[in-house]
Amino acid sequence: MTVRTPEALRKQIRDELPADTFERQPQRALWFVPLVATAIAGIATIITVHPAWYVCLLLGVVIGQCFAAMGFLAHEVLHGSVVGSTGLQTFLGYLGFGPMLVSPTLWRTWHNQVHHGKTNKGNSDPDGFGTVERYEQAPSTRFVARLAPGSRHPMSYLFLGYWFMFHGQVVLWIQSRYMRSFARLNRRRAIIDSAACAAIWLAIVVLAGPFYALFAVVVPVIVTNMIVMGYIATNHFMRPLTTENDPVENSMSVTTLPVVDRLHFNFSHHVEHHLFPTMSAKHAPRVREWLRSNEAARYVSPAHWTAVAYLYKTPRVYLDATTLVDPDRPNGPFRADTRDLAEALR
Repeated sequence: MTVRTPEALRKQIRDELPADTFERQPQRALWFVPLVATAIAGIATIITVHPAWYVCLLLGVVIGQCFAAMGFLAHEVLHGSVVGSTGLQTFLGYLGFGPMLVSPTLWRTWHNQVHHGKTNKGNSDPDGFGTVERYEQAPSTRFVARLAPGSRHPMSYLFLGYWFMFHGQVVLWIQSRYMRSFARLNRRRAIIDSAACAAIWLAIVVLAGPFYALFAVVVPVIVTNMIVMGYIATNHFMRPLTTENDPVENSMSVTTLPVVDRLHFNFSHHVEHHLFPTMSAKHAPRVREWLRSNEAARYVSPAHWTAVAYLYKTPRVYLDATTLVDPDRPNGPFRADTRDLAEALR
């Protein structure tokens, strides 16, 4: 089998798909209007009307879904695939990532530059749990690795419900200080942004009171984290470490229901996104269809629930480029080969 280089693959896809596949989609920014309005209306209803607890719970879930959708859309916006104005991108980035206390300034460096530039590259990708070598040397890595799905630690079963917000703070306060890739980050701006967003949540807690804050703040935050991490945790954690940044090798998409793809702005198309970060996810299904026709032997896109289940069946720390192991017992039986995983999940 001839393996195309990432550059050759991108060129061929561009040449064979319609030109509008890669054009900005400014109309998608209008989705912020109903999403923000629904979230604000839901919070206001909980605070002022005080409905029955089960109505509050339903509203909390709806608010969380809105926040997750806004985050997926802000992810597109900050890659430049929706609007060209940097100022408008930043404003929409606040709407999308503010509820999770993540500054657009931090996101541009963390995600756009560092993660996309060093995807699954040893210990250089801030989104991974790294290698056994780093685990043995860094107490912070030992701490977070035990929280990861597949660690078999009791806290790992809560991972999806809090990790995105928590990891955002880990990146802001720890990784951005010690990883050279973050040298150009305006940390002061990112810290102020996060503090301002936290202050808004605190004000809502005060206005709602302890009981209703559970539904206006806690439930939406948990739901948002669960939805977002339900995708992010499947993107790279079961793929090999690579020296060449080849998205078909180091990334994975998932397949979900069409209605869910609509609600979540095609965020399930992750290999497609890493191939073309500035392409709107509106046309990512075109790239998926091309990959399934032309790269079926390498492209991985399992059912979403299957991918999540495998996260908890496999460890998260790398012994080598293709071997995931329990870092406390690297020679023990609890291990997985990413090549075997690809075959099982494909």
